[in-house]
Amino acid sequence: MERSKLLQDLKETFQDCNINFLIGSGLSRPFLDTLGNIEVLLSNLDELDLSGQSERYRFVKASIYRKFFLNVIEKNLSILREEPESKEVLDNYKMFLRCINILLLKRKTTLLNKQVNLFTTNIDIFIEKALEETSIEFNDGFNGRFYPIFNLSNFKKSYFKKSLHYDNTSEIPVFNLLKVHGSLTWRTEENVINFSRLLMVRKIKPALDKIENLIEIDDGNSDVENLIEGIELPDDFTKIDKFLELYETLSIVNPNKEKFKQTILNQTYYELLRIFSNELEKENTALFVLGFSFADEHVKEITLRALNSNPTLKAYIFAYNEDAAAQIKSRIESVMLRNDNIEYIFPEEDEAPFTFNEINDKVFRPLKNSIREN
Repeated sequence: MERSKLLQDLKETFQDCNINFLIGSGLSRPFLDTLGNIEVLLSNLDELDLSGQSERYRFVKASIYRKFFLNVIEKNLSILREEPESKEVLDNYKMFLRCINILLLKRKTTLLNKQVNLFTTNIDIFIEKALEETSIEFNDGFNGRFYPIFNLSNFKKSYFKKSLHYDNTSEIPVFNLLKVHGSLTWRTEENVINFSRLLMVRKIKPALDKIENLIEIDDGNSDVENLIEGIELPDDFTKIDKFLELYETLSIVNPNKEKFKQTILNQTYYELLRIFSNELEKENTALFVLGFSFADEHVKEITLRALNSNPTLKAYIFAYNEDAAAQIKSRIESVMLRNDNIEYIFPEEDEAPFTFNEINDKVFRPLKNSIREN
């Protein structure tokens, strides 16, 4: 679609539709890596018959976890400390949120509330940090000051402000943040999810630092059997087992093909996916997909089912470039879609790839400015 027509279409969409975003790990790049081959390796490891080879299994699993911890999980401490290397990505999130906040604030219809749902498979803290620093009203499921506790009933609350002198009441925009794969800020204790300032990440790091000679996993490692062959196992597994024990207390869905089974076993994850499905079934709904490749089979299945069953649902899928758009399209169109309700958005030939910054500059910032000019 021509860019000017796209902006006009999006302008009308923000006025008339229920707004949802599906955010993937691509938006947190380049500071945080995407999964790469982590999911494939963990899935293949679980599928191998390693009966009687428990130590090999634990050694390789710890090596794979180590890569994910160093490339994604540990770096959240830098986000929390506001270190310079995370600033560019954080600023992109803040600009995006400010633009969407203005679009909701200027919404003229009174038939729809001024809420937006941010569904994300990301476990990082970029969105929470950006929401807090922009002073935008948001619900992340937690309630309480000294001991915040997660509860699904905290979502879908509307907020109103009354003027001091004339008692005029107006609704203010609210962002619902729903992390369908959990979060590094979640800590589960006695069947309650408490808020944590990355406490478990801090505990895991020194435990990992004590381990030597784990396998170096790079994106070229795609065969678990090759990793298992020829490894030299340590005599003492105490440190490895301690790392695994701490890592697996993280309240996240680990990236492997069996994660949906894990999700169903946990009522919170199951309910978050159900909310995602229900929101997409609503009449006149828009779904903006950013940084998400649809490699996640379970989220893809829910999205495609909604696109087929709800002809009033429109999906706008942003892709890094034309090749990325073609790859996403091939994954999506393996299922017959009957409503023609997907718009793929990617850079033109003479444009830079659609990084988060480029999406803000080419789409959301102009959209915000066009609303302000009216």
